[in-house]
Amino acid sequence: MPTLQTYNYALKEGNLDAGIQTIAGSHDIVPIDPVEVGHDRQLLMDWHVVDDLNGCCRTVHQVDKHEDNPILSSTYPYEASMIFSFGTVLREPGTGLFRAWLPIFDDVMIQSKGKVPMCKRGHYYESDDGIEWRRPELGLFEHDGSKANNIFVVSYTDNLYVMRLPLRMHDRGKYAMLYCHVAVGEDARNAERGHGTHNFIAFSDDGIHFTDAPENPIWSGRTDGGNSFAYNAERDVFMMYRRATINAGEIRRIAYSESKDLITWTQPINVIRREENDPLYLYSMHVQPYHGVYLGQLHRLHSSTDLKTRELGNGMDDRMDTELAWSRDGVKWDRHPLKAAFIPVGVTHYESCDWGMVRGMGNMIEMDDHIRVYYGASSHSHAGWRSPGTPRISTICMGTLRRDGFVSIDAGDDGGYMITRPLRYPGGNLRINARTGKEGFIRVAVREASGVRDGQWPKQWRWDQCVPFTGDSLDHEMAWGHGQSLGAFPGDGALRLHFWMENAELYSFRFEK
Repeated sequence: MPTLQTYNYALKEGNLDAGIQTIAGSHDIVPIDPVEVGHDRQLLMDWHVVDDLNGCCRTVHQVDKHEDNPILSSTYPYEASMIFSFGTVLREPGTGLFRAWLPIFDDVMIQSKGKVPMCKRGHYYESDDGIEWRRPELGLFEHDGSKANNIFVVSYTDNLYVMRLPLRMHDRGKYAMLYCHVAVGEDARNAERGHGTHNFIAFSDDGIHFTDAPENPIWSGRTDGGNSFAYNAERDVFMMYRRATINAGEIRRIAYSESKDLITWTQPINVIRREENDPLYLYSMHVQPYHGVYLGQLHRLHSSTDLKTRELGNGMDDRMDTELAWSRDGVKWDRHPLKAAFIPVGVTHYESCDWGMVRGMGNMIEMDDHIRVYYGASSHSHAGWRSPGTPRISTICMGTLRRDGFVSIDAGDDGGYMITRPLRYPGGNLRINARTGKEGFIRVAVREASGVRDGQWPKQWRWDQCVPFTGDSLDHEMAWGHGQSLGAFPGDGALRLHFWMENAELYSFRFEK
């Protein structure tokens, strides 16, 4: 790949062939299969379509926290003081109704052979706009002598994850819920050996009245974090993300199991392990598909190996934030090497509703021009609820991102370049989601990408022929001075896109239908 200085010199001299090496003139080069991109939006956080960056960098963008946070907090006595985040928010595709299924931490503790697991319940909420929430009176379970509440399940629901099911599963229900029971009574003996949680699957046609699967518990073990599952439509399997079983003696890692029917699961394998620049614990991860990638909201518990002091010296002692992870298949996961927070904790000690912990929850909701990111917030640290006098309040908050705004490829004032891998041109004009700063721009050159002609620069498709993009747009159509569409590009259907950027952010691109 030519250096940034080579490109800049060639641009100034008006000779884009200067110092540019191609493989033209070789005896014979067998073409590779181009990446099939279709007309889908192409996100740029990984190397699926990106071949190289030169003078550019990838940036993970933090959510813009809503000014009225928290958007959901305890109002009635049956909600106690801790609305927790290991739950789910969905938006119904037909009606646009927002629905939330959330666990509640009760102040009452259940005594069982010396164990004191917290009593928890699942509560159901609805909203027309995803900001103002109501509590339907379901009349299903009694609390303090009344059924006038929104409780839809009573259990040790430390994790409570709800998903819509594919059509082939509708004989069992349109919704499935993953939740857990803590071991009590005779089962409490197992708790002493670290197997104190039984995980259940339940099915429902309306998302309110759930029936336990007769095969429950589907699996047992120490899985008291925010377990979740996602549906892989390409392989027609369910993918579960849970705590690890054995990982050098540490369970706070992310493990993976899969199932065809939500009942029989494969042996868990670790898929996200602690790396050298990670916090001590990778607590749990909620996963969802988004335009060709699986996005994981990875909950990180910052702690030292000294469990008595838990002191880190960086202000993150015993606090939890959320990092962004991504995968193309749901099994092999990647993260930005700098491990920046996707949802950071608040800054004001015990006054910010999210000072102690933020846990991104399922699911992020795609709106017309932005993405809603719901997360659980706690004013106390991870172990702070055990400390007398510590404020113990947990709520639900919300933040936003621009559409496709998870990760961008950025260039500063000195400029930079991004070239794609060979792509199968599906037809249609090129459109980009991008933003430029002062005197910034984006130009695109189109290069051939097949066999011995890989890297060739047809003159009418070079940067000097591209109409530069400036401004801020979610879906800008790129154009070239000769006015021809990309359908006129020479070659056999394989092309590379070569972006030249200055003071700009590129979030995604697509070929329109």
